Amino acid sequence: MSSLLSHSQLSLMTLSNKKANCADHIDRISDLPGNVIDGILKHLNIQELVCTSLLSRKWRYVWNTVPELGFCEEFFCRFEDIDDPSPEICRIITEVLFPHNGPIYSFTLDIPSSSNILITAEYFNKWILFLSRRGIKDLAIFNYGIFSDKMPSHVFSCQELTHLWLSGFKVSLSPNFCGLKNLLFLLLEHNMYEFGALESLISGCPLLKEFTIELFGDMKSICLKKAKNLIDLRLTVNQERVSGLIKSLPNIQRLTLESDCNKTLFADIISPSHLISLKYLKLRYVNLDERAELLYIVSVLKSASNLVELVIESNDINGEQEPDQLEELECNSCCFSKLQTVNIRVGTTDFKHAMSLIRLILANSSSLQTLAFRVDFCHEKLDPAVMLSISRKLLLMERASQRARIEFTHRE
Repeated sequence: MSSLLSHSQLSLMTLSNKKANCADHIDRISDLPGNVIDGILKHLNIQELVCTSLLSRKWRYVWNTVPELGFCEEFFCRFEDIDDPSPEICRIITEVLFPHNGPIYSFTLDIPSSSNILITAEYFNKWILFLSRRGIKDLAIFNYGIFSDKMPSHVFSCQELTHLWLSGFKVSLSPNFCGLKNLLFLLLEHNMYEFGALESLISGCPLLKEFTIELFGDMKSICLKKAKNLIDLRLTVNQERVSGLIKSLPNIQRLTLESDCNKTLFADIISPSHLISLKYLKLRYVNLDERAELLYIVSVLKSASNLVELVIESNDINGEQEPDQLEELECNSCCFSKLQTVNIRVGTTDFKHAMSLIRLILANSSSLQTLAFRVDFCHEKLDPAVMLSISRKLLLMERASQRARIEFTHRE
């Protein structure tokens, strides 16, 4: 334990000595109300937490009753100069975890992506089995170090879990998997999935409300039909073949889509007909040079009759073709009656496409309150004449809502 204590030992020993030299010998820290002490301990990192054992005899074992434990970047940075830090790290985590005397509601293990740390499945399973017997509710394991072959099987023994973050594993389920009946939030990123494992996992979480996932490789499709309580989906796609990727979203209200692949179109990920209940939509890295993407946004606006907020961020990758004069973008027969807030951010090469979309939104959004439009001049010199022209065109556009306020900004 000495290697863990050394980080904060000096400051805490100084504090302890000051206490010992006080004339009245009153242990003022220990006499603080329990809720105040808990609040202090909650904001200490793992090194500082363990070092509180040096303060006095009363504080010797206070740290091992704290219900929230986290081993994050600051902890792992201590081992940067060691050729093979894994054995020492595993020993310290074990020595901190196993003597713990009380419930552990939150546990975070965030291994940096730049490290050479390898934690074996044996240690993962021992730790998580221990946590499952301590009433763990929030479990976060970001294994950005060396990619692990298999996820800890004891994760599914943690039946009181409400929040689960998993990254850097091959996700598989045992034949006797009985689900996580209390899980409300699930984040999965930088994982690989055995066939059928992802859908089975989702089906086993009947209370799931928020789901964040990053997909790469060759995922064929995801059916979320059984996730009837799912209202918030955040999906990042990093693969080319995604036709019909999301099959069903029965009650989704908030949707964030992001594509890290230039060949992927949002139109291929999910049909607008699945977005009837949608209230919030964010599209990141949209290619507004693509006719199909513009038409997809229009079709979503027409289908998602309950949409209140729309956010669009362009990737600004092509910039050579002029925007088509699309009849669909001149349509005045539709009505986006619930839409109140729109945020559009583009680069210098595709703002013309965005202007066509803005014209459509302004002309058909009777409840619109704010439309924020930002142009990023990242690689080009700011042209005042262009900015003035954009401002004038925005002011002259027809508005279905007299309360609509347009906020035009730019960044160099």
